Amino acid sequence: MIDFNTQLYTSERAYVNEIANGKFVFFSPDNKGLPFVGELKVKQIYERYLNGQTLLNALLQDDLKNRNEALRLTKYLFDKGLLRTSPTPVRYSATEFPAPEKIKSLSTWFHINNACNLGCEYCFVNKDKSKMTREIMKQSLDRIYSTAIFRDLNSVTIKFAGGEPTLSINDMLWCYDYLTEKFSGKKIQLHFAILSNGTIQNEKLIEFLKRDNVGISISLDGFGEESHDIHRNFVKTKKGSWKIIMNNIERLIENGIKPYIMATISEESADTLPNLVEWIFKTGLRTRLSVVRQPNSTWENIQERKHEYKKLIDKMISAFEKAFTLLEHERFDLNLKYAMNICELHFEQPSYTATCGIATNHIVIQEDGKLASCPMTLKETNIEPTDDLLSSIRDTFKFNPEKRNEGKEKNCLDCNWFPVCTSGCPVNNSRVTGEAFTISPLHDFYAYVIPRYINFYGHKLLQKADKLNMQNKTIILN
Repeated sequence: MIDFNTQLYTSERAYVNEIANGKFVFFSPDNKGLPFVGELKVKQIYERYLNGQTLLNALLQDDLKNRNEALRLTKYLFDKGLLRTSPTPVRYSATEFPAPEKIKSLSTWFHINNACNLGCEYCFVNKDKSKMTREIMKQSLDRIYSTAIFRDLNSVTIKFAGGEPTLSINDMLWCYDYLTEKFSGKKIQLHFAILSNGTIQNEKLIEFLKRDNVGISISLDGFGEESHDIHRNFVKTKKGSWKIIMNNIERLIENGIKPYIMATISEESADTLPNLVEWIFKTGLRTRLSVVRQPNSTWENIQERKHEYKKLIDKMISAFEKAFTLLEHERFDLNLKYAMNICELHFEQPSYTATCGIATNHIVIQEDGKLASCPMTLKETNIEPTDDLLSSIRDTFKFNPEKRNEGKEKNCLDCNWFPVCTSGCPVNNSRVTGEAFTISPLHDFYAYVIPRYINFYGHKLLQKADKLNMQNKTIILN
């Protein structure tokens, strides 16, 4: 709360940029909330507090008839984090992982099998015929349930993964029935997701996807056979999978099922990114656009190959720029809040620990029932689970995010975008640099894509305002 005697300051971390004549996009990276668009008057109110002054003195700069509007805009900017009651600190402070008792959700990568019908060269799973037994499934699901009850969680998400989880459809159905029955009558939201390569489709799978709280995500590496099929070929025939996946997606949509597209963009597939996003949004789907974490799609000798990130990043910047430029056309009417996620970036909710739920509220349960911190670290930690998975999670990843604060040299805490990218993927960082919480090898890509996405978001807000005849509103929100 602020009153007339409150001393206010502009946030030096805020991003304010003119995207059209007299229209500005505003974003506060360390405050909850998405970008918004404001007129010149909003920017002028924001700039009144550059050197700090009381609300009363700032309002006295307006004519009497304009003070109520100035007060409204000031309060709005304060709520959005663009105005503060103290000067902006020199650098951010990283925080330790939150205590288990403060966590209200659990997301589980349920590694139901290791088998897969595709032979993607960059895959982090060592393919074999091993799979979860029903006994391990039951023990693991019982632990998920006991954790949810003990910790009084609000929601639990099970992500069926592998391998290719649709090869184990009967096991997924059994898990769904077993866990749904256990949670019956509990005020805990239960969600199921299948993380699939999209090559398998049958009536049993379609009927499963029509059940309550079940969704499917399909991985694509680019658009078209010449891009997607570079890596995603069938093990037995060596043929590409693109045409089969497209047919399967079409069948899903005909059955009222809209898959979520998980796109992983590499140097080889980057040129088709504009075609991919055009297809995704014309088809009415949603997506997450990710970037491969290893140059040339391999981790081999990665610490000696750091210089290769420059080529990867340049390729990504070029591809994403073309994609943003295409999507800025008014024919793309997007639900901005849900249509597209970019990598692991946080635009709505800042983070000061890690960019993902590692060591916090996301756990990998391997096919042998043991735990890993991340799908990329399968079989590396092999932690024995307890009946409180939120406590067990901590043992899977020993790096401390607070250690960033000890560094005196320039690091992520000196970057305005720290709460958005939070140093990027900690597993990737540790493999490349030996430290999990340090400047990401993809830093230059994040430095490009974060402000570019904010500007893109602002342009789409203006288009939506034009369609709704709201061009003259002082502030435009999604």
